[in-house]
Amino acid sequence: MQPILLLSPMQSIADIAPDVASELGLAIHVEVSDDASAERLIRQHPGVEVVVTRGGLAELARQVPGISVVEIAMSLNELLSNLSTLTSKGCRRIGIVSRANLFSGAAGEFNILDARVSIRPQVDEAAIRAMVRRMVDEGFQAIIGCRVAYSTARDLGVEAVFLDSGRTSIREALLQAMRIITAKAQEKLQAAQLAAIIDNIDEAVIAFTPDHQVNFFNRHARRLCAISPTSSPDFEHALSVLDTGQKEQVTSINGTKVIARSIPLEFDSAVRGKVITLLEVARVQASESTIRTSLHKKGLYARYHFKDVIGTSEAIGQLQVRAKTYAGHDSNLLVYGETGTGKEIFAQSIHNHSRRNQGPFVSVNIASIPPSLLESELFGYVDGAFTGARKGGKPGLFELAHQGTLFLDEIGELALDIQSRLLRVLQEREIMRIGDDKIIPIDVRIISATNRDLFQQTQAGTFRQDLYYRIHVVGLRIPPLRDRAEDIPLIFEHYLRQFAGRAGRDARLTAAASHLLKAHAWPGNIRQLRNVAEVVAYGQDELVDAHHISEVLGEQARASTETRFITIPEGASLKQMESEVIRQLLAQHPAEVVCERLGISRVTLWRKMKNLAITVR
Repeated sequence: MQPILLLSPMQSIADIAPDVASELGLAIHVEVSDDASAERLIRQHPGVEVVVTRGGLAELARQVPGISVVEIAMSLNELLSNLSTLTSKGCRRIGIVSRANLFSGAAGEFNILDARVSIRPQVDEAAIRAMVRRMVDEGFQAIIGCRVAYSTARDLGVEAVFLDSGRTSIREALLQAMRIITAKAQEKLQAAQLAAIIDNIDEAVIAFTPDHQVNFFNRHARRLCAISPTSSPDFEHALSVLDTGQKEQVTSINGTKVIARSIPLEFDSAVRGKVITLLEVARVQASESTIRTSLHKKGLYARYHFKDVIGTSEAIGQLQVRAKTYAGHDSNLLVYGETGTGKEIFAQSIHNHSRRNQGPFVSVNIASIPPSLLESELFGYVDGAFTGARKGGKPGLFELAHQGTLFLDEIGELALDIQSRLLRVLQEREIMRIGDDKIIPIDVRIISATNRDLFQQTQAGTFRQDLYYRIHVVGLRIPPLRDRAEDIPLIFEHYLRQFAGRAGRDARLTAAASHLLKAHAWPGNIRQLRNVAEVVAYGQDELVDAHHISEVLGEQARASTETRFITIPEGASLKQMESEVIRQLLAQHPAEVVCERLGISRVTLWRKMKNLAITVR
């Protein structure tokens, strides 16, 4: 499809044009036309975008909608050549008659080449014929002009020269037509890209003129504002958003809840209308659900709330009051207490009760990560930082917790060299990945937890005193079960119903069972209590009495007694003996207890485990 049509008033131009177009690598349509046929010929070529022509044909072509017109200019060289030809024949009074646009509106009397030249532009073909007759009557010896002027002068028997357009003029006109075609193609591409973008965003977009007329809307707007898929959209309700004066509001469009935003359309220092965007509330909720699901899959969420804390004792009540108060602030918090008391439940509840509850909750157990890996886990690393580093690098836990909470469980296990780096992060609120030189600012609240006496560790030199005071801006001591005995039956029954319910049974405690539960010391606290409830729930009795609990507690006591000795295979080497001792101790006790019994540091224990290829299940 050729987008250029050359509409020529004379055959001479039509003969030259194809050759010029071929030199430029263009394929064009060429038609010879008079004024009466111009519009018909243009419409016969529906794919044409630019018409190249001159004189009156150019004026007629401009009346056809959607058509760009390029006029073939009159070359001064060609005009002077025509005048020279006529003066050489003895002509001294020469008239030039054509449409005004052929000479850019020039008119008047001029002395050129010893001749008196009169340029008299006209508005249409009838006027051109009349002017030629008048000039002949006035004694003009020759006429230079367009097709109509030329033929009229010839009919009257005077010298006539056709105001022709040569190769140079035609070439310039075709080059200009090519530039217009290129610009139009670019505009079409940009318009298509913009339409694709606007049609595929999640929001409905409606543009209003200053007098509240709709002049643009996308497919989402059509869908929202039309009562049915086949009906025309009704923008009256969307228009009412403009009248409220509010920049953002929640409203309803045909029963669909949307967030409507009004955006003024300004340019040239004036408001030229407004754009209304409509975002479906359901889409916002779906996006929020997707984000939460994504964080859930990554484990970057807190599932516990204060309502999940079981207990009616005064101790637990006061604890919750303090915890909720601390949740309203961003100060670093140390949660401490014996093992199994529920320190992480309180940490998660504080996060969910804080202003950071929409941010991530990142939990890391310091004791579960070898010291050699802990630094890269906390601070991340860049590509190629060390052998075995993930391609592309990896963000650290501080980065993942940005605008949320980082929970450092068993903070007392932190090696001294990492303590120094952690202290700097807490002071500067910025990190640097391993192997990188770029500073990354972070916005993280730190909640730490420990079952150790950190203050005593600072006195012993195993925990930095400055770090201790940095993480312990506020503290929260979680009491052991023995300090809130009245809560023990409630917690036990909660787990008992939970485990029995999985088997489709119900289970209840007798008064004797409740008394026994409150009388027991529970050194393992809630974790031990939960384990006992799970074993008791395996039974078939719906009424749980004291003897059911005594049996499980007795079994635990016997197991504890039986594991107070270590068996070494006969004939084992010293290395095998060491490996067996460490392996069996780790199977019975936490790492810190093993280190205490063997009189070695945590780092030494990890090194021995690595050298002896010991794994803990």
